[in-house]
Amino acid sequence: MGLSARNWASHMSTAIRQRDTEKLLEGIYSVYAAGWQAVTSRHPLGTNVYDAEWDVLIVLDACRVDALREVADEYDFLGDIDSIWSVGSNSQEWYLNTFTGQYAEAIAKTALITSNPNAEAVLKHGDTDPRIPIPFSWTDWSHVSEEAFAHIEYTRQHERPFDDLGDDAPTFDAIQDPNYITDRAIAAGRNDYEKIIVHYFQPHRPFVDGLIRQNQPLSVTEESPYRAVQAGEITKSDLWAAYLDNLRLALGSIEILLENIDAEDVIITSDHGELLGEFGQYGHFFGLPHPDLKRVPWVRTSANDQRTRNPKSNPSIREDVDVTEQLESLGYL
Repeated sequence: MGLSARNWASHMSTAIRQRDTEKLLEGIYSVYAAGWQAVTSRHPLGTNVYDAEWDVLIVLDACRVDALREVADEYDFLGDIDSIWSVGSNSQEWYLNTFTGQYAEAIAKTALITSNPNAEAVLKHGDTDPRIPIPFSWTDWSHVSEEAFAHIEYTRQHERPFDDLGDDAPTFDAIQDPNYITDRAIAAGRNDYEKIIVHYFQPHRPFVDGLIRQNQPLSVTEESPYRAVQAGEITKSDLWAAYLDNLRLALGSIEILLENIDAEDVIITSDHGELLGEFGQYGHFFGLPHPDLKRVPWVRTSANDQRTRNPKSNPSIREDVDVTEQLESLGYL
């Protein structure tokens, strides 16, 4: 939606006239968001991942620190779960504040394999607009474009390699099997890039553990879990269990990656966390410095290529990809 003082004024007028408290709070939040991006586009708050030493950076989308700690004992490659403050509380903000001109030298040595459509929106299309109407904009983003990378793959542009999911997934075109992301990362790793970033989409909704591992049709609840818990169709305990299973799905694939890539220094982290009922909110939002959003995992491990998996070198690219449709289907717009 972006900048629209007229839209914002209309939104507020309607909220006041209808005495709609939720809309009124959204309008007030948008003023705050405009101010937040004015400040943080110049002075990002948090730790940029390029300030640390690593060969491979693995990003779990919307992964909470407490969630990774709960399942850590199930995976040998997860030791102590440390944490850092992220430079974003949603993916768009993370991409804008991570890949900046300040780190151009390191970015030029980086291969980015990403399943998050915000990467293409920001790095290819220069999308800096917030996803809500704001009354003013005074930003100075310094993000780079896709040409700044040694190599980049937006996996949602690829020919869909999981046709067996078929109609079992209502938003099947939005599903990204983590094993496919792993295959693309393995191919990049064997091309000897100095740095590799691998951005998995899980544990971000939809919850696809049953769909991918057990070949079960994706339910409405799994596709829209936050609506389901707010409607009383599932409990918060149900939500937490499904979220952890979605996380395990990605971690199982990361285990494969670590056996098929050589890297002395591997970091497992997240772009942002996730609200799961705190203050009655679910999901993640631009410019919200809540600890469950801004505090993300930070795990150091290593990898050794045992050649147990041999993916194709190059993907097939689709011609009909619409990043806006992908953002909408995943709840970003």
